[in-house]
Amino acid sequence: MAHLARSAGLTGFVELALSLGIDPYKIAGEAGVPAAAFNDPDMRIPARAISLMHELAAERSGADDFGLRLAETRRLSNLGPVALLIREQPNLRAALAQLRRYVWLQNDALSASLEEMGDIAVMRLHTPPWTGRQSVEIAVGVGVRLVRELLGESWRPLEVHVPHAAPAKLDSYLRAYGVIPLFDQDFIGLVLSRADLDRPIGAADPAMARQVVRYLEQIAASRGSSFSDKVGEMIVLLLPDGGVTVERVAQRLAMDRRTLHRRLVAEGTTFSELLNAARREVAEPLLARSERSFQHVADLLGFSSLSAFAHWFRRQFGSTASAYRARHARELGAPVS
Repeated sequence: MAHLARSAGLTGFVELALSLGIDPYKIAGEAGVPAAAFNDPDMRIPARAISLMHELAAERSGADDFGLRLAETRRLSNLGPVALLIREQPNLRAALAQLRRYVWLQNDALSASLEEMGDIAVMRLHTPPWTGRQSVEIAVGVGVRLVRELLGESWRPLEVHVPHAAPAKLDSYLRAYGVIPLFDQDFIGLVLSRADLDRPIGAADPAMARQVVRYLEQIAASRGSSFSDKVGEMIVLLLPDGGVTVERVAQRLAMDRRTLHRRLVAEGTTFSELLNAARREVAEPLLARSERSFQHVADLLGFSSLSAFAHWFRRQFGSTASAYRARHARELGAPVS
């Protein structure tokens, strides 16, 4: 599935790249981002190309905090019509609910969920496995900026979780997030006080909110993703929980197992094929570009045991996981954490 994003998500890239002495248009071209996208905020471009562009910019400029710097330039208005809807909500809980519902309008590679537990709430950001570190840090930074615009600049999360290793310098995180993140985590997201969810957002206008919802629903009605795409997205979201079954996915999509099977067959695929494809998509970058243990990878792919993961991997890739990792390490010159 080719995920697309609004080119409004490129805001600030050209200016930051030039300030660091690198050519933004050359890097964009190498990554597959058209130059015209920088002048048209509503162009739809491949999200994977944007992620690659951010990684190349950080590498060429030598600025490990490239994504953090970029996130600081973002405003709620970059979300376009979704921003109008969020601003008219009565409190942060309602605003985040609308963000989760319509975030795909900004970037359909990104989704979010909210869990409330005791005195805290956890907003998880779900991204494809190919998402680079810089884009992860931008997504988290945009989340922080969004809440600050709604609740005030003094707001900061209780915790920030990111999946990559800690860099040598951490001061940029304090500036962008207000806290030092917890690194090498199993999810991307923000932990905040549950009380923050009930904090009011200025002068909300319910009538305006209803008008914007009608507009966004018209856009949603024309969304062209196939049923198998939706099933694939749900599988990726459920993988780390270790309970990816056809019954559970069908339940999440509000249908029974037979209906799900019938609709997939009509599109020329099966649940098993989609599950294997999702696992391959997650496994490849984890083994090729990280030093996560095989047990950790097996857990993230939803396998009940390391041996089950090993048998599956050999069938899918024609080699052992250790041989696969060693081959990519030689190609890259050294393992990347």
